[in-house]
Formats: sequence, C-alpha cells, structure tokens
Amino acid sequence: MLSVAKLLLLIIAVGTGFFANDILHWFNAKNDKISLDEYCLITTYACTQDHKTVQADKDTSQPLVPTVVEVDWPESSNEQLLISLQGYEMDMGQVVFKLDKNSDGKFSGQVILPVCTTEAMTWYGTITDGETAFKTSIRMER
Repeated sequence: MLSVAKLLLLIIAVGTGFFANDILHWFNAKNDKISLDEYCLITTYACTQDHKTVQADKDTSQPLVPTVVEVDWPESSNEQLLISLQGYEMDMGQVVFKLDKNSDGKFSGQVILPVCTTEAMTWYGTITDGETAFKTSIRMER
C-alpha cells in the first residue's frame, strides 16, 4: 500500500513538472490583459499621440476589405512606417503593413485584416519608423 502511494506521488510530481511551464503560461495569459485605453484607436476621427496623428477612411474595418490609414508624423525623415498588429480577443498571430510617404509628407497605406471566427475583434499594436513607436488599435467587424 505504501509503495502504491509513493508511485502515485511520483507520477503527480513528474506530471506537474512536465506541464509546469504550460500551466504558468496559461495563468499569466489570463492575468496579463492589456488596457486598450492607452492605444490610439484608428477611426475617421484623427487620434493624436506625441505629435503623431493617425486616421482611417472608415470607423471599423472589415475582414479582407482594405482600410486606408493615413499617419501624420512630422519629425520622421523615413520614407515608410510599419504598422504591426495582433488580436486582442484571440491570438491570430501578428500582421505587419507598410505605409509609404506621400508628396505632402504624410504616410498612407492599406490595412487588410484576416478573417476571424468572431463577429468583431480589436487589433492592437504599434506604428513605428524604426526608431520610435506609438501604440494604436483598430476595430474590425463583419
């Protein structure tokens, strides 16, 4: 009887050790939800953060339908910016889009978000010129 208890405890200890990283990751993912309040939402209304302004041609994006995004970044000397986004409600990987500089000094490009299984989703991330970045988000609905 004592050896059965020892064997059971050994199996539990080995199993716990084997899955410890997955268990910790699962608990941390539940507790590490970010606040979207600090992210500049891309809509038809200009959103300004640190003298940088971002605006879109529509308030909500649709899956696989281009949304034109325009950024006014006066202190950037680069010819392009990168938008890097990831899903807030579910993990769908990371998408990156390029914005090119126009003749008027603003950056513009298209954002085409992938299809999601939910009716609506928020994508959040950064717009960067390679040196500095600011936080942004975009709402997608079917």
